Amino acid sequence: MADLPPANVATSLWRNRAFGYLFAAQIVSLLGSGVTTVGLALFAYQLTGGESATAVIGYALTLRILAFLLFSQPAGVIADRASRKKILIAADLIRFGLLALFPFVTTVWQIYLLIFLINAVTAFFTPTFEASIPDVVGSEQYVKALSLSRVAVDVEAVAAPALAGLLVAFLDLRWVFWFDSLTYLISALLVAAVIIPQVGKVKTLLSWRVFFSEITHGTRVLLREPSLRQALTLSFAEATAGAAAIVATVVYVRDVLGRGETAFALMMVMLGLGSALAALVLGRATGRYERSARDKAGLHGRRHFWTARALLIGGVVLGSLLLPGALKPPLIIFGFLWMLNGAGQALIAIPSSTLLAEHTREEERGRAYAAHFALTHAFWLITYPVIGYAAARWGAPATFTAAGVVCLAVTALAYILGRGLGAAHTHQRGVELEV
Repeated sequence: MADLPPANVATSLWRNRAFGYLFAAQIVSLLGSGVTTVGLALFAYQLTGGESATAVIGYALTLRILAFLLFSQPAGVIADRASRKKILIAADLIRFGLLALFPFVTTVWQIYLLIFLINAVTAFFTPTFEASIPDVVGSEQYVKALSLSRVAVDVEAVAAPALAGLLVAFLDLRWVFWFDSLTYLISALLVAAVIIPQVGKVKTLLSWRVFFSEITHGTRVLLREPSLRQALTLSFAEATAGAAAIVATVVYVRDVLGRGETAFALMMVMLGLGSALAALVLGRATGRYERSARDKAGLHGRRHFWTARALLIGGVVLGSLLLPGALKPPLIIFGFLWMLNGAGQALIAIPSSTLLAEHTREEERGRAYAAHFALTHAFWLITYPVIGYAAARWGAPATFTAAGVVCLAVTALAYILGRGLGAAHTHQRGVELEV
């Protein structure tokens, strides 16, 4: 991580040209991906009709996560040996070509093949992109950069459906996919304009034996540090609450509250709004708290202080907001709870990424971020079908409450795992405090 700047030197993240270009690339590509998510549902319905479209989307989602699990860890090994900039550009150009083929699809198996291939390439892009940010922005600006990236994801969730609707209404469904294809080309051009530091590359000759050993290196990085184990545990609570929102909200709004598609869309907007607000507040508050650190050791201690508390607060928030689900809260209260859902997920995601950057060396960061990407998506692979099965069997209200119990149990486990952290880290906040 970069050294801290002198105390009297004011730094601005927006003066960092490299981050500005990467952030723009992220926004553009996320917007395209969000548009395709909507377009894929419409395309599947157009191709198969009726309830079969739901099955197609479900299988496509499973293939998406399967591609992440299969390819992200090998991608991490490559990212620590090759030029990360070239990996990012190549991934964008390949996705550009694959998305451009979508309008010519005529059968369901072609949908599955393209979805798998596109997300296999994304498994190379996303961890490599995330592993590059700490080196581009430096330690003192990393949390703010994470917060902005989180806001970009939430803006995409709100803006993409509206843009997809406009493309379909005024042009044609095919333009949804061509638009997404174009966003990857723009992203590649933006990344090409950036200088991405590549320090401490792994120089060991890559044989099959070394390759299979290094695939597990990222996982070992996550498990060797107690704070990362705690964060990874709470990622399961994040996946549980997120799956409850994505899978069961439409059932609750339509069948329990008797509302229409507008009300459902509004609830998803509230989810994104809560996440964005929490990310902005967290980035601002932690920035002020960290600025008074006198050196890297002090910054490291302060980060352990606030990340430990943010993670546990996030878990408690997620569990608490889901518990009242069985009481069938009305739409206004449900919307407020879903704002808290988004906020709780952000309170886990941002500290987790912060700790990951804090406890990894530059030369192993690709493998560490790839392992985190794979493991957290494995949690979603578990929670998606479980929430779906529970909602179908017991109804959305009972499912929400059960998910809340799971989140609180996971948070209690994470608290127990983190009880020994205070012995290793002390934190200065006027006086020394123990986590």
